[in-house]
Amino acid sequence: MSLSGSGAADARGAGVRGAGVRGTAERATGADISELLGLHTRGARLILAVYVASNLAFAASTAYVLDHPWASFLAVGLVTVGGIVVTRPQPDPFALRLTLVVLAIVVVSSLLVSYALPDEGTLGRATWHLGANTWLLWFLILRRRILLAWCGGIGMLAVTVVWAAVAGRGALAGLLLASPQVLLLAIATLFGSALRRSAARINALAQRSVDAAAAAGAVEAARRIQDQRADELAEVAVPALTAIASGEPLTEAMRRDIVHVEAQLRDSVRGRALAMPPIVEAAKRARERGVNVTLLDDRGAALSGAQMLTIMGATQRALDAARGGTVTVRLLPVGRDDLLTIVAQDEESTERVAVPAAAVGGE
Repeated sequence: MSLSGSGAADARGAGVRGAGVRGTAERATGADISELLGLHTRGARLILAVYVASNLAFAASTAYVLDHPWASFLAVGLVTVGGIVVTRPQPDPFALRLTLVVLAIVVVSSLLVSYALPDEGTLGRATWHLGANTWLLWFLILRRRILLAWCGGIGMLAVTVVWAAVAGRGALAGLLLASPQVLLLAIATLFGSALRRSAARINALAQRSVDAAAAAGAVEAARRIQDQRADELAEVAVPALTAIASGEPLTEAMRRDIVHVEAQLRDSVRGRALAMPPIVEAAKRARERGVNVTLLDDRGAALSGAQMLTIMGATQRALDAARGGTVTVRLLPVGRDDLLTIVAQDEESTERVAVPAAAVGGE
């Protein structure tokens, strides 16, 4: 590899580093509570199945004490739908529309089971709906719908208290029946808060890992570019330096080669982005014809593929057309109207060519 490709290699290296960092950042997505709960796993589906089976078993085993068993079984169907909805894997906070659906299920199922319950006698597991609905509200709390979940819990509590009062059991009995579920909601709120803090710490650790990987990748890429440029420099300059250091008389051909090496090294430093193989070869041919060629890179930013092709074409044409005098090729800073200017001077005339930035997808 010759030193002429160093500018393009640096630009490509910068692009690769940027793509690598973006790819790493895309892979390091933040940990969502839904992910921490594993709602997309087979275990979550198994828990949902146990939830549905338990509710159905409680409703079936207590049907004989109910005044209207059909209402209890209809409530089982509703809370089953609610369980499927609330365990759907999706980013949190949980969708408002689905949250309202779950809250409606909580209230309606409470009304249905309350309608089915007898006014007298022991209830036992006939009030299964309280635990089932609390399970739904738990998930709403964990999925960042705390206020709405508490509204649903209060609605369930109100339905139970009203039913107990109307049935003659007394409002206090209804309150005592549903109050343990309120305590469970309080526990869910505290647990959800702790889980969110854990998720935030996980996200922070993941971001630090991304930043560390990006920094390490940038350092490694810079080291490789330095090694590559050192190898290219040695390939170009060592033969000339060896000839000079030998102390033997230099032939005219050797002197010309040393002059070309010096010009090539100067181009690689002062006109890095312009030091592409086609331009370097064109500059070498022009210098062999006695043209004084100067390549200047004042852009300070990478070039797109279209810009590189346009620059190579314009610069090659200008250098190949020159038969003497000087040719100065300059990449202009970002933000200028022109991307590139080429000024060709000889004893008779001065010609200036400009490549507009807008013509090749510039700023």
